[in-house]
Amino acid sequence: MPSDSLTPEPMPEPLAGRLAGRARTLLRQRRPEEALPLLDRLERLPGEEAGAALLRAEALLGLRRAVAAEQAADTALALLAGPAPPATPPATPPAAAAPALLLRAHARQACGRLDQAIDDAAAAVMAVPADPGAKLALGNILAERGRFDEAIFFLGAAFQARPEDPLVQLRLGHAFMLAKRHEAAAELLGHCVARHPDLPGAAALEAQNRLVAGDPPGAIALARAALARGLSEAALHSVLAHALIAEADTAGAARHLQAAARLAPENPYLAHLAAALGGEAAVVPERAADAYIRTLFDGYAPRFEASLIELGYRVPGLMRRQVERLLPAVAAGTARLGPALDLGCGTGLVGAALCDLIGEALTGVDLSRRMLDEAAAKGVYSRLEEAELGAALARPRPPQALITAADVLCYFGSLERLLAACRACLAPDGLLLFNVEAAPPGAQWQLGQNGRFRHAPDYLAAALATAGLEVVEWQEEALRREADGVVEGLLVAARVARH
Repeated sequence: MPSDSLTPEPMPEPLAGRLAGRARTLLRQRRPEEALPLLDRLERLPGEEAGAALLRAEALLGLRRAVAAEQAADTALALLAGPAPPATPPATPPAAAAPALLLRAHARQACGRLDQAIDDAAAAVMAVPADPGAKLALGNILAERGRFDEAIFFLGAAFQARPEDPLVQLRLGHAFMLAKRHEAAAELLGHCVARHPDLPGAAALEAQNRLVAGDPPGAIALARAALARGLSEAALHSVLAHALIAEADTAGAARHLQAAARLAPENPYLAHLAAALGGEAAVVPERAADAYIRTLFDGYAPRFEASLIELGYRVPGLMRRQVERLLPAVAAGTARLGPALDLGCGTGLVGAALCDLIGEALTGVDLSRRMLDEAAAKGVYSRLEEAELGAALARPRPPQALITAADVLCYFGSLERLLAACRACLAPDGLLLFNVEAAPPGAQWQLGQNGRFRHAPDYLAAALATAGLEVVEWQEEALRREADGVVEGLLVAARVARH
């Protein structure tokens, strides 16, 4: 029987719309794993491949699968470009490509390829100049890359477009802090915290800005006020702990580092520092985690050399004199060293001290991308490798005439395995030069409150013998100043044992 209604029955939503809508809802709810099966179905529908690839990239980023997310973003960009892109691509990407460019930028940022991430985010800004979100993403990556003035420019543009957006305020305040414009950071972060007191990370960043500006008591007051308001964040406890360390309150710092580690159990940086300050009850690791080292030195890189100069750091010069004593022909210029491997090369201080003595390849290895960027600027290395030391030593390479490890073994407790890997890489007459911070005889190795390991001389001698190395030279040396004292250590030259 025909209906009397003049209003047609609503058409059911197409399957593609239902799948995409449900996937977006799951992504907003931070349930990316549940979205992936829906996207498997969506990408099989005609005409939905690009949209499915875009959502897949977002889901994979949520699952911290950055490499796969980059591949999905690549797929989306290729589909958006069409089957026959022009021979000369347009100077400005189409607006439709901007979401995929931003997702690929975030994926590459997560993989540590910051220059490529910057290129993608900049292309997204070109594609949608009026979108403050693209400028926010570009500014964030520029800040991570250490290009603070450019970061502030783009974050400032995002702020002008969305002045009341707390996330934009937070990111711009962070960039001001990194650029050492602490007054501007304090004004913006203070406004952000006043308007949005529960915004995750805002109170911790406000306290951190006060700390790095040289005001530990002010940082302590801000952090304690935030905790009193009921905030419970790992970052807040961590900043408070670092401020208390600056005020020589190690007991208080230990409590807050332990609280931070409990709130962020997946964070190896906090776990390592909590163990260092935790006393006898702490579970002491045999070495610092890779993520701890990378986090520490990525943040330290811009001011690393200036800090060491202030502390009277002596190790690169001491190693230079070791080479000159032990290899007089090299010192006289009648022979040249090489190849050479600089473990934990940092910003390249040892490479700069020795490069004129090395006639073959000089390779630097470090876990911190930012430290390697600083080393590259010196122009003294033939090759730089971003790698964990054990993995780097296991790579095929010619026998090394020289291996250096300046202030590297202080991030390892147990040394036998690392020393054995060094021995395997040495030429028969090659030299291994390294230093350690000294622990009392009989103590084996200890994790100090500064997060570094100290080694007892008797343990070190036994570890060298176990690794098949013999001592060529062994000296007690003051390595640098620290706080009100001097860091005492051992400077060692070793070679493959000849027995």
